Amino acid sequence: MTPEAHGNLEFAALTDIGRVRRQNEDAVAISAGCGFALLADGMGGHLAGEVASGMAATIIKQALEDKLLRHAGGARAEVRQHLQHWVREAIALANERILQAAQNQPGCRGMGTTLMLALHFDNTLCVAHIGDSRLYRLRGAALQLLTRDHSLLQEQIAAGLITPEQAAHSRDRNLITRALGVAALVEAELHDHDFQPGDIALLCSDGLTDMVPEPQIAGLLDAHRSNLPHACAQLIACANERGGQDNVSVVLLKARDNERRFGTR
Repeated sequence: MTPEAHGNLEFAALTDIGRVRRQNEDAVAISAGCGFALLADGMGGHLAGEVASGMAATIIKQALEDKLLRHAGGARAEVRQHLQHWVREAIALANERILQAAQNQPGCRGMGTTLMLALHFDNTLCVAHIGDSRLYRLRGAALQLLTRDHSLLQEQIAAGLITPEQAAHSRDRNLITRALGVAALVEAELHDHDFQPGDIALLCSDGLTDMVPEPQIAGLLDAHRSNLPHACAQLIACANERGGQDNVSVVLLKARDNERRFGTR
């Protein structure tokens, strides 16, 4: 695992089967040249989760790169105006193709995947997510969760039916309410977040967050902020040391300076 960099961004990613599962159904992808990264956590059937997550990573990466590279010399305001639309288009395309594969291939029926995507532009992260994979921002030593799980437990917490402490010990913590590739229409949640030089974004599957408490994640990220590949390895090692009950994947994106990727007019 080696870091990838472009302009003022640095990336690193690592995925691991964990200590219990027989196959890795997570997938990660980095497009350093276009300033984005994504993570997918698949589900459903023998190897089907691996198919769904792999399709999501490949299709969305290619679709977004096609749009961004085609407009690489365009005005920044125009690119910013269309970013969320391009992200939604890429997600819709992946959803359609995964659903078709699930319907046409008996071994893939019922498959689907979560999605976490972060695209950096003008000191901003455009974040799109579906399911319970998460994105955190480390600023200084403070770790902040920037996404809300699309899960049964999160809905129960929001309704005041259970506390976060009760949710942590619930047997239902892996029941998600949205997934890519399971229905004709899928609603991705999109938000823009401030992302300044020195900030680090962590995209992760629930194999990390179910095993490692947030204060420990923050401490490991802060301690290894100068070596992103080592930070990825330490996070995964910690999840495995605490049981490794699921596949675990992490992607790190660090803002090193003010970016200058697209031309101006």
